[in-house]
Amino acid sequence: MHRYYHRAMRLTFLASLLLIASGMAHAQQVYRCGNQYSGEPCRSGGGRVVDVSPPVRNLDAAGASQVFLCVSNSGGRFWSPDHCRERGALVERIEPVPAGLPWEQQVDIADRQTRQGYAVQQQAAQQRGASSPGVTGASGDTSRCAHFNERVAYYDRLARQPQSGASQSWIAEQRKEARDQQFRARC
Repeated sequence: MHRYYHRAMRLTFLASLLLIASGMAHAQQVYRCGNQYSGEPCRSGGGRVVDVSPPVRNLDAAGASQVFLCVSNSGGRFWSPDHCRERGALVERIEPVPAGLPWEQQVDIADRQTRQGYAVQQQAAQQRGASSPGVTGASGDTSRCAHFNERVAYYDRLARQPQSGASQSWIAEQRKEARDQQFRARC
């Protein structure tokens, strides 16, 4: 009976491997048609095939290592080969670097990657036309945005004072209306 059990388990294992392998061989393509994705080609013929395979990232010991950019409680930043919590700090970034290099070279590479990452973020924000929140509106009217900020701050101060439930509800409604106007003015 023991021998039959092992044989049945081996057959089950082989069958499951074959099933997985056949599923991989017949992976379904995904098509992008405008802003929609589908398992079928676009009717207009203008869609394109999208690669949905999982990203491959080799961070094993032979290929790459991780360097941590830490922020201390006093606000200072430093690089560490160990997790920041071991030094009583918070993690700002984790950068993959080649393993086997001297520490100074790993820090140089991580610094470069960090600067490139921040530059890409800043460029994307500029392309979207993002501005500092609460500073300027779509027309550049700073006084109007400042007015909305002052109104919201006023309602925040009021809400922190002891008030009845009805007063707190009124304050919340007024604050929401001020925020809505601020949003509509693109501040």
